[in-house]
Amino acid sequence: MSKINRETWLNKATDIMREGLFKRSHLEVPKDVKISCGFAPSGNRGNKYKTLGVCHNRQSSKANVNEIFISPVTSDSMRVLDILAHELIHAIDDCKNGHRKPFRDMAIAIGLEGQMRTTVAGEKLKVELNKIIDEIGEYPHDTVSISSTVKKQSTRMLKVSCSSCEFSYRTSKKNIQMMTNLICNSCGEVSLEIN
Repeated sequence: MSKINRETWLNKATDIMREGLFKRSHLEVPKDVKISCGFAPSGNRGNKYKTLGVCHNRQSSKANVNEIFISPVTSDSMRVLDILAHELIHAIDDCKNGHRKPFRDMAIAIGLEGQMRTTVAGEKLKVELNKIIDEIGEYPHDTVSISSTVKKQSTRMLKVSCSSCEFSYRTSKKNIQMMTNLICNSCGEVSLEIN
């Protein structure tokens, strides 16, 4: 097989899933869905959970199609396919149900498991996804890391906390130097600590 780019790979995988996995589960993936590699609108900065895929509803697209983006921080073919399957479910209902019961029912029907916000392929689905990888090859992508390019903001503010009542606040080093006592403003104990 000649070398293909990641968008072509994602579209081939979608076509195979549409005609096999989804059709067997009586689910219809829109024919006009667009799929690419890119960061979620949040850019994955500061999130507790990193967004590995996102599906935009038709109304968000000037072309009136669902637009799916698979995060470039992921390069594992199996993981990319289960993320893609998750996002294709969102495209089926045009993102109307989030991760509620209709989404859950479709996810379970195709073999996704776990919490609905962070599904993964179950064992039966992995077998099917491995067949797709065998057919189209490994995902042609190397991971992209934003952590090395994003400078962490250092704060000038220091934390002042009470060891008795857990009251805390942040203030500048200059204000701390002006403090004349370590009495807590909340409980009145002499128990302030500066971190």
